[in-house]
Amino acid sequence: MSAHKTLHPAQAEPLHAHRLIIATNRGPVEFYLTQDKVLKSRRGAGGVVTALIEAASRMEVTWVAMAMTEGDRLAARSAEAECGRIPSPLPNLKMQLRYVVIPKTAYRKHYDIISNRVLWFLQHYLYDPSSNSFNYQRLQDAWRNGYRVANQAIAEAVSAEIERAETTPVVMLHDYHLYLVAAMIRERHPSIITQQFIHIPWPDSRCWHFLPSNITQEIYRGLVGNDIVGFQTERDARNFLEGARTILEGAEVDFEEGTVVWQGHRTLARAYPISISVTEERRIVQSLAGRRAAEKILPLLGEQTIMRVDRIEPTKNIPRGFQAYAQMLEEHPELRGKVKFLAFLVPSRQSLPEYKRLNSEVLKLVEEINARYGDASWKPIEVFCDNDRTRALAAMQFYDVLLVNPIIDGMNLVAKEGAVVNKRNGLLVLSRTAGAFQQLGKAAIPTSPLDVAETAEALYTALTLPPEERERRARLARQIVEQNNLQTWLTRQIEDINELLDLARLAAENEERQREQSEPESEPELAPSPLSLSAG
Repeated sequence: MSAHKTLHPAQAEPLHAHRLIIATNRGPVEFYLTQDKVLKSRRGAGGVVTALIEAASRMEVTWVAMAMTEGDRLAARSAEAECGRIPSPLPNLKMQLRYVVIPKTAYRKHYDIISNRVLWFLQHYLYDPSSNSFNYQRLQDAWRNGYRVANQAIAEAVSAEIERAETTPVVMLHDYHLYLVAAMIRERHPSIITQQFIHIPWPDSRCWHFLPSNITQEIYRGLVGNDIVGFQTERDARNFLEGARTILEGAEVDFEEGTVVWQGHRTLARAYPISISVTEERRIVQSLAGRRAAEKILPLLGEQTIMRVDRIEPTKNIPRGFQAYAQMLEEHPELRGKVKFLAFLVPSRQSLPEYKRLNSEVLKLVEEINARYGDASWKPIEVFCDNDRTRALAAMQFYDVLLVNPIIDGMNLVAKEGAVVNKRNGLLVLSRTAGAFQQLGKAAIPTSPLDVAETAEALYTALTLPPEERERRARLARQIVEQNNLQTWLTRQIEDINELLDLARLAAENEERQREQSEPESEPELAPSPLSLSAG
């Protein structure tokens, strides 16, 4: 596949378009009702929101998203008189919001069943085809009356935004909730440039065959409606290309160029490893709230401290991480009373039974380890079970080891956040199957996520590595993230989109020129030619 030239973030160029339409499942602003039933709003979390807002600062932007909360639905209904468009309620956020409302039953089928229980698990290699939890009829119903409905609603809202003005926009779609949208848009607007970035892994094509054929076909046909599909790693992009070759009949796939041509349309598959806003993470740590959080963490540290920061989610492999710590304490009793484990865990998707069970399993395991190895003066594992990002970032200044051992994930930004905020030459113990391993593997202590014994050994190695080697690896990890930050991630995408926009403009200019040249020149009716005069 073609490689990107390395650009310094300062070289970022603006998008060669007047308008940008962004579409995601979750919007950049969350609307909510206070206890007094007053509609208020707050900025959505996440670095992607920050990056896309920065990209949009020099053009007209509309952000289309699903109405997820009751507040979102109320805000969308109140905006119907304005064609569904809501001016951003947040300061320094110059964009229009458009929240799409579908029936709650349809949204649950789209979000809870297809997106979170099927696609999420399948793409993280955790889908169990032998399980009886999904029967064929229920799956097809959720696909037809949930996922398709939501994707069609987003596509119609984006198309309405395209048609709202004469200037040509670029459309940027995000993630696994919206796989059908690009092809739906292309049916109405075949010349619009669309790009979709997928934040989670793209598995081997055989995994996709676990799904009914019609669903797999629709997913691939939807995605090749884009001009560019972006992935976290080169492996993900290659898996997508391999799937297109086997799933889309008649597809022409060029692995060297990273392209799929299907039914006359060309789609680029590209790797854009997502990153973090280094300056923003450090700003949070140094803020008043960050300093106050750090003061509360300091008394909890051990002589050495292991940390992890994760959502309580099956792919994150939290139980095996605690089991590895326990095995290390068993094999190295001299570490008892000295090495603490601080875990910052965020409850996730508690409406799904798998997640509720995992939440209970994790907390029970922590109790057992603390009871077995702890005493009145030393608690081996300290768990914070809430969503306090400032506290987690502030705490990561002080880790000696950061454990990031997912079974598999798209990238894992915690590995990058830790590298740039840590002040103790802390080391990263990192799964070989984490997306971040492609960039950070040489700076980390690697481990196989399912091997508890290997992870225990990796933790011990990280704790006992000589100071000069710790410093070298910590510095390398920090430099890698600083040189490949969130702006770099965005710049590479904009470069590729601009190249397509420029090619499209040149093609249109050439077509116009050829049309003008092919039209016969009109001559004055009474003006005789020189030949006729001389002949006379």
